[in-house]
Amino acid sequence: MSFLLFARRLSFYLPKRTKRRITWRAYALLVLPVTCYGLGYWQVQRRRWKLDLLDQLDRTIAATPVPLPSTAEASTDLPEYSPVTVRGCFDHSRELLIGPRPLITDFIKPGGYGSEWCLPQTHRPKSLAHEASSEPPPPFGYFIVTPFFLEGRPGTSILVNRGWVPEYNRDPVSRKQGQIKGIVELSGFIRYPEKPSIFAIKPPLLQCENTEHQVPHIQFSCRHIDKMARTFGTLPLLIDANYESTVADGPIGGQTRVQLRNEHASYILTWVSLGVVGTALWINYFLL
Repeated sequence: MSFLLFARRLSFYLPKRTKRRITWRAYALLVLPVTCYGLGYWQVQRRRWKLDLLDQLDRTIAATPVPLPSTAEASTDLPEYSPVTVRGCFDHSRELLIGPRPLITDFIKPGGYGSEWCLPQTHRPKSLAHEASSEPPPPFGYFIVTPFFLEGRPGTSILVNRGWVPEYNRDPVSRKQGQIKGIVELSGFIRYPEKPSIFAIKPPLLQCENTEHQVPHIQFSCRHIDKMARTFGTLPLLIDANYESTVADGPIGGQTRVQLRNEHASYILTWVSLGVVGTALWINYFLL
Protein backbone atom coordinates (compact mmCIF):
# COMPACT_ATOMS: atom_id res chain seq x y z
CA MET A 1 0.00 0.00 0.00
CA SER A 2 2.76 2.40 0.87
CA PHE A 3 4.33 1.90 -2.57
CA LEU A 4 1.03 2.64 -4.34
CA LEU A 5 0.61 5.71 -2.13
CA PHE A 6 4.10 6.85 -3.20
CA ALA A 7 3.15 6.35 -6.86
CA ARG A 8 -0.09 8.31 -6.42
CA ARG A 9 1.73 11.21 -4.75
CA LEU A 10 4.34 11.20 -7.49
CA SER A 11 1.59 11.34 -10.10
CA PHE A 12 0.38 14.60 -8.58
CA TYR A 13 3.53 16.33 -9.87
CA LEU A 14 3.38 14.73 -13.31
CA PRO A 15 1.24 15.72 -16.29
CA LYS A 16 -2.18 14.07 -16.23
CA ARG A 17 -2.61 11.39 -18.83
CA THR A 18 -5.42 9.16 -19.94
CA LYS A 19 -5.12 5.57 -18.89
CA ARG A 20 -2.99 3.63 -21.36
CA ARG A 21 -3.69 0.19 -22.67
CA ILE A 22 -0.99 -2.18 -21.48
CA THR A 23 0.74 -3.93 -24.38
CA TRP A 24 3.88 -6.00 -24.64
CA ARG A 25 5.80 -2.79 -25.24
CA ALA A 26 4.64 -1.47 -21.90
CA TYR A 27 5.82 -4.62 -20.19
CA ALA A 28 9.11 -4.32 -22.04
CA LEU A 29 9.67 -0.97 -20.30
CA LEU A 30 9.78 -2.83 -16.98
CA VAL A 31 13.15 -4.18 -18.05
CA LEU A 32 14.74 -0.89 -16.92
CA PRO A 33 13.63 -0.92 -13.26
CA VAL A 34 14.13 -4.68 -13.04
CA THR A 35 17.68 -4.21 -14.30
CA CYS A 36 18.23 -1.55 -11.60
CA TYR A 37 17.00 -3.95 -8.92
CA GLY A 38 19.30 -6.64 -10.30
CA LEU A 39 22.30 -4.30 -10.19
CA GLY A 40 21.37 -3.33 -6.63
CA TYR A 41 21.30 -7.00 -5.59
CA TRP A 42 24.63 -7.54 -7.36
CA GLN A 43 26.13 -4.69 -5.31
CA VAL A 44 24.82 -6.36 -2.14
CA GLN A 45 26.82 -9.46 -3.08
CA ARG A 46 29.86 -7.32 -3.92
CA ARG A 47 29.64 -5.60 -0.55
CA ARG A 48 29.59 -8.93 1.26
CA TRP A 49 32.63 -10.03 -0.77
CA LYS A 50 34.49 -6.80 0.04
CA LEU A 51 33.74 -7.07 3.77
CA ASP A 52 34.99 -10.67 3.79
CA LEU A 53 38.14 -9.56 1.93
CA LEU A 54 38.79 -6.78 4.44
CA ASP A 55 38.32 -9.22 7.30
CA GLN A 56 40.75 -11.63 5.66
CA LEU A 57 43.32 -8.84 5.20
CA ASP A 58 42.97 -7.89 8.88
CA ARG A 59 43.73 -11.48 9.88
CA THR A 60 46.65 -11.67 7.43
CA ILE A 61 48.29 -8.48 8.70
CA ALA A 62 47.82 -9.51 12.34
CA ALA A 63 49.43 -12.94 11.77
CA THR A 64 52.88 -13.77 13.13
CA PRO A 65 55.63 -13.16 10.54
CA VAL A 66 57.15 -16.31 9.03
CA PRO A 67 60.51 -16.69 7.26
CA LEU A 68 60.37 -15.85 3.58
CA PRO A 69 59.96 -19.19 1.73
CA SER A 70 63.10 -20.21 -0.11
CA THR A 71 60.96 -20.96 -3.17
CA ALA A 72 59.59 -17.40 -3.40
CA GLU A 73 60.82 -15.75 -6.59
CA ALA A 74 58.36 -12.84 -6.84
CA SER A 75 55.94 -10.88 -4.70
CA THR A 76 53.02 -12.53 -6.45
CA ASP A 77 54.15 -15.95 -5.20
CA LEU A 78 52.67 -15.01 -1.81
CA PRO A 79 49.44 -13.25 -0.80
CA GLU A 80 49.85 -9.49 -0.61
CA TYR A 81 50.37 -8.11 2.91
CA SER A 82 51.71 -11.47 4.11
CA PRO A 83 54.01 -10.79 7.10
CA VAL A 84 57.46 -12.32 6.56
CA THR A 85 60.94 -12.14 8.07
CA VAL A 86 64.18 -11.98 6.11
CA ARG A 87 67.82 -12.15 7.13
CA GLY A 88 70.70 -10.74 5.13
CA CYS A 89 72.45 -7.45 4.37
CA PHE A 90 71.66 -4.22 2.53
CA ASP A 91 73.53 -2.85 -0.47
CA HIS A 92 73.39 0.84 0.43
CA SER A 93 75.45 1.83 -2.61
CA ARG A 94 72.29 1.33 -4.66
CA GLU A 95 69.07 2.98 -3.59
CA LEU A 96 65.99 4.11 -5.45
CA LEU A 97 63.18 6.41 -4.47
CA ILE A 98 59.40 6.11 -4.63
CA GLY A 99 57.64 9.42 -4.41
CA PRO A 100 57.01 12.07 -3.55
CA ARG A 101 54.90 10.34 -0.89
CA PRO A 102 53.31 11.49 2.38
CA LEU A 103 54.44 9.91 5.63
CA ILE A 104 52.18 7.07 6.82
CA THR A 105 51.90 7.42 10.59
CA ASP A 106 49.66 4.40 11.33
CA PHE A 107 52.41 2.35 12.99
CA ILE A 108 54.46 5.13 14.59
CA LYS A 109 54.40 4.75 18.36
CA PRO A 110 53.86 7.80 20.60
CA GLY A 111 57.23 9.20 21.55
CA GLY A 112 59.01 6.84 19.15
CA TYR A 113 61.32 7.71 16.29
CA GLY A 114 59.41 9.83 13.78
CA SER A 115 56.53 10.60 16.15
CA GLU A 116 57.29 14.32 15.89
CA TRP A 117 56.07 14.17 12.29
CA CYS A 118 52.63 13.21 13.61
CA LEU A 119 52.26 16.68 15.12
CA PRO A 120 50.67 19.59 13.24
CA GLN A 121 53.23 21.45 11.16
CA THR A 122 53.16 24.49 13.47
CA HIS A 123 53.98 22.27 16.48
CA ARG A 124 56.85 20.28 15.02
CA PRO A 125 60.24 20.82 16.62
CA LYS A 126 62.51 23.22 14.76
CA SER A 127 65.06 20.41 14.56
CA LEU A 128 62.97 18.89 11.80
CA ALA A 129 63.44 21.88 9.56
CA HIS A 130 66.13 22.04 6.94
CA GLU A 131 69.01 24.12 8.21
CA ALA A 132 68.41 26.67 5.44
CA SER A 133 64.73 27.09 6.33
CA SER A 134 63.06 28.67 9.34
CA GLU A 135 59.86 26.61 8.99
CA PRO A 136 59.53 22.81 9.13
CA PRO A 137 58.75 21.35 5.70
CA PRO A 138 55.46 19.53 5.02
CA PRO A 139 55.46 15.75 5.63
CA PHE A 140 56.17 14.81 2.03
CA GLY A 141 59.25 12.90 1.05
CA TYR A 142 60.35 9.60 -0.44
CA PHE A 143 60.32 5.88 0.29
CA ILE A 144 63.86 4.48 0.27
CA VAL A 145 64.04 1.11 -1.51
CA THR A 146 67.30 -0.80 -1.15
CA PRO A 147 68.53 -4.15 -2.53
CA PHE A 148 68.76 -6.77 0.22
CA PHE A 149 70.94 -9.88 -0.20
CA LEU A 150 69.36 -12.92 1.44
CA GLU A 151 71.42 -15.04 3.78
CA GLY A 152 71.33 -18.69 2.76
CA ARG A 153 70.64 -17.81 -0.89
CA PRO A 154 74.02 -16.63 -2.23
CA GLY A 155 73.79 -13.95 -4.90
CA THR A 156 70.02 -13.62 -4.49
CA SER A 157 68.61 -10.24 -3.54
CA ILE A 158 65.18 -8.71 -3.11
CA LEU A 159 63.90 -5.16 -2.70
CA VAL A 160 63.13 -3.71 0.73
CA ASN A 161 61.24 -0.48 1.28
CA ARG A 162 63.12 0.68 4.37
CA GLY A 163 60.72 3.56 4.97
CA TRP A 164 60.13 7.27 4.54
CA VAL A 165 62.55 10.20 4.63
CA PRO A 166 61.86 13.91 4.11
CA GLU A 167 63.03 15.38 0.83
CA TYR A 168 66.17 16.91 2.32
CA ASN A 169 67.27 13.49 3.67
CA ARG A 170 67.02 11.55 0.40
CA ASP A 171 70.80 11.73 -0.01
CA PRO A 172 72.46 8.95 2.06
CA VAL A 173 75.19 11.42 3.07
CA SER A 174 72.61 13.18 5.27
CA ARG A 175 71.72 9.94 7.15
CA LYS A 176 74.98 8.03 7.43
CA GLN A 177 74.20 6.64 10.88
CA GLY A 178 71.02 5.05 9.55
CA GLN A 179 72.78 2.99 6.86
CA ILE A 180 72.76 -0.39 8.61
CA LYS A 181 75.82 -2.55 7.94
CA GLY A 182 76.31 -6.28 8.33
CA ILE A 183 73.78 -9.06 8.73
CA VAL A 184 70.37 -7.91 9.95
CA GLU A 185 66.99 -9.56 10.41
CA LEU A 186 63.80 -7.63 9.76
CA SER A 187 60.09 -8.20 9.33
CA GLY A 188 57.74 -6.66 6.84
CA PHE A 189 54.81 -7.14 4.48
CA ILE A 190 54.80 -8.52 0.95
CA ARG A 191 53.71 -5.86 -1.53
CA TYR A 192 52.40 -6.11 -5.07
CA PRO A 193 53.06 -3.71 -7.96
CA GLU A 194 51.07 -0.49 -8.22
CA LYS A 195 49.36 0.64 -11.38
CA PRO A 196 51.15 3.79 -12.59
CA SER A 197 49.12 6.93 -13.09
CA ILE A 198 48.35 7.94 -16.66
CA PHE A 199 49.82 11.34 -15.77
CA ALA A 200 53.12 9.91 -14.51
CA ILE A 201 56.25 11.24 -16.18
CA LYS A 202 59.73 9.77 -16.24
CA PRO A 203 61.61 11.44 -13.34
CA PRO A 204 65.23 12.46 -13.81
CA LEU A 205 68.18 10.84 -12.01
CA LEU A 206 68.80 12.50 -8.66
CA GLN A 207 72.52 12.93 -8.06
CA CYS A 208 73.96 12.24 -4.61
CA GLU A 209 76.73 14.16 -2.91
CA ASN A 210 78.99 11.13 -2.61
CA THR A 211 78.93 10.26 -6.31
CA GLU A 212 82.11 8.17 -6.06
CA HIS A 213 80.49 5.37 -4.04
CA GLN A 214 76.80 6.04 -4.58
CA VAL A 215 74.78 5.22 -7.68
CA PRO A 216 72.57 8.21 -8.65
CA HIS A 217 69.07 7.81 -7.30
CA ILE A 218 66.44 6.56 -9.71
CA GLN A 219 63.02 7.90 -8.82
CA PHE A 220 59.76 6.02 -9.38
CA SER A 221 56.29 7.42 -8.94
CA CYS A 222 54.83 4.06 -7.84
CA ARG A 223 55.81 0.50 -6.93
CA HIS A 224 56.89 -0.61 -10.40
CA ILE A 225 58.46 -3.76 -8.97
CA ASP A 226 59.41 -5.45 -12.24
CA LYS A 227 61.23 -2.39 -13.55
CA MET A 228 62.92 -1.84 -10.18
CA ALA A 229 64.10 -5.44 -10.14
CA ARG A 230 65.51 -5.17 -13.67
CA THR A 231 67.31 -1.98 -12.71
CA PHE A 232 69.19 -3.57 -9.80
CA GLY A 233 69.22 -7.22 -10.87
CA THR A 234 67.09 -8.42 -7.95
CA LEU A 235 64.11 -10.73 -7.71
CA PRO A 236 60.80 -8.93 -8.42
CA LEU A 237 59.92 -9.22 -4.74
CA LEU A 238 59.33 -6.19 -2.54
CA ILE A 239 58.87 -6.03 1.22
CA ASP A 240 57.70 -3.03 3.23
CA ALA A 241 59.87 -3.11 6.36
CA ASN A 242 57.81 -2.68 9.53
CA TYR A 243 58.21 0.12 12.03
CA GLU A 244 60.29 -2.04 14.38
CA SER A 245 63.02 -2.12 11.71
CA THR A 246 63.50 1.64 12.06
CA VAL A 247 66.88 2.83 13.31
CA ALA A 248 67.89 6.29 14.44
CA ASP A 249 68.86 8.60 11.57
CA GLY A 250 67.39 6.12 9.08
CA PRO A 251 64.13 5.93 7.14
CA ILE A 252 60.92 5.63 9.15
CA GLY A 253 59.57 2.11 8.63
CA GLY A 254 55.99 0.91 8.75
CA GLN A 255 54.98 2.57 5.48
CA THR A 256 52.18 0.12 4.74
CA ARG A 257 48.53 1.03 4.46
CA VAL A 258 45.75 -1.26 3.28
CA GLN A 259 43.55 0.70 0.90
CA LEU A 260 40.46 -0.98 -0.51
CA ARG A 261 37.54 1.09 -1.71
CA ASN A 262 34.23 0.02 -0.21
CA GLU A 263 31.53 2.23 -1.69
CA HIS A 264 29.06 -0.55 -2.42
CA ALA A 265 26.48 0.76 0.08
CA SER A 266 26.10 3.97 -1.94
CA TYR A 267 25.87 1.95 -5.16
CA ILE A 268 23.10 -0.19 -3.61
CA LEU A 269 21.16 2.93 -2.65
CA THR A 270 21.60 4.42 -6.13
CA TRP A 271 20.43 1.39 -8.10
CA VAL A 272 17.52 0.54 -5.81
CA SER A 273 16.36 4.17 -5.84
CA LEU A 274 16.43 4.24 -9.63
CA GLY A 275 14.45 1.00 -9.67
CA VAL A 276 11.81 2.40 -7.30
CA VAL A 277 11.44 5.62 -9.29
CA GLY A 278 11.24 3.70 -12.57
CA THR A 279 8.56 1.39 -11.17
CA ALA A 280 6.57 4.31 -9.78
CA LEU A 281 6.65 6.10 -13.14
CA TRP A 282 5.50 2.94 -14.94
CA ILE A 283 2.60 2.49 -12.52
CA ASN A 284 1.62 6.13 -12.86
CA TYR A 285 1.71 6.01 -16.64
CA PHE A 286 -0.06 2.71 -17.23
CA LEU A 287 -2.15 1.89 -14.15
CA LEU A 288 -3.28 5.16 -12.57
